[in-house]
Amino acid sequence: MANLMWIDVETTGLGPNCAVIEVALVPYIDGEIKPHFKSYIRPHEGAKLEPKAFEINKIDINSIWEFPSAEEIIKEIIEFVDSYQCVFSLSGHNVAFDAENLYKLFCRNGEHGAYINRFRPGGVCTLSLSKRVFKGKRNSPNKFGLSSLCKFFDIELLNAHSALCDVLATIKIYEKILPYLSIVQIEKIKNLDYQSMKRKYMNDGRYVQRNPDGTTYFSAEAMTNDVIRNFIFSELNSLHENSGHLDVLETSAALTIGE
Repeated sequence: MANLMWIDVETTGLGPNCAVIEVALVPYIDGEIKPHFKSYIRPHEGAKLEPKAFEINKIDINSIWEFPSAEEIIKEIIEFVDSYQCVFSLSGHNVAFDAENLYKLFCRNGEHGAYINRFRPGGVCTLSLSKRVFKGKRNSPNKFGLSSLCKFFDIELLNAHSALCDVLATIKIYEKILPYLSIVQIEKIKNLDYQSMKRKYMNDGRYVQRNPDGTTYFSAEAMTNDVIRNFIFSELNSLHENSGHLDVLETSAALTIGE
């Protein structure tokens, strides 16, 4: 099963200058829920605060300036993810929204590289998955929002729009949907992590380059992260192991594999 990272964020609104003020991350490895990460986050200076958002997420607008800084929380998230020694496929209900806001949070604090080295797009979205599964079926939910699906599957949703509660409810929805999936769909989910990593790293010249002389260049940027390095090396090793011509030169700057 793919290494999924279920995510939910609460924000100060929906505009481009709104901020993440709560995040919850729940690793899901081999079908098992692992210990979670949850924190409030102080918004960046000048962030747009939409009153409607605070009505929905029930966070006291007067308390947000006492939350831990984004720099502190990003550091904690990095340490949390790295403790699992793998790259995760971000998953959630309408996960594109959550992933985009987490990405902006990292980028706003100069951590673009930290994000792309730990999180992959293309994970499970229970919103789109449920729509596909129940398309054309008589017995289906009336709507596909989180609350509607929880009601359809008889899942208790406590404290809706609280990040961790929403994530845990989303995972239960995912597990309820699994029996509806075809073998092909399940196999796609199982291979999410591997396939997305392969697309990202093996086809990106910033990480891997194949030279005219037959050598494969493993860039310095890839060397900065053990997860990426080990994945690429494993892939290249598999490509070359049958030929018996695996020659490795490792330096502080790069690693080159010769044909």
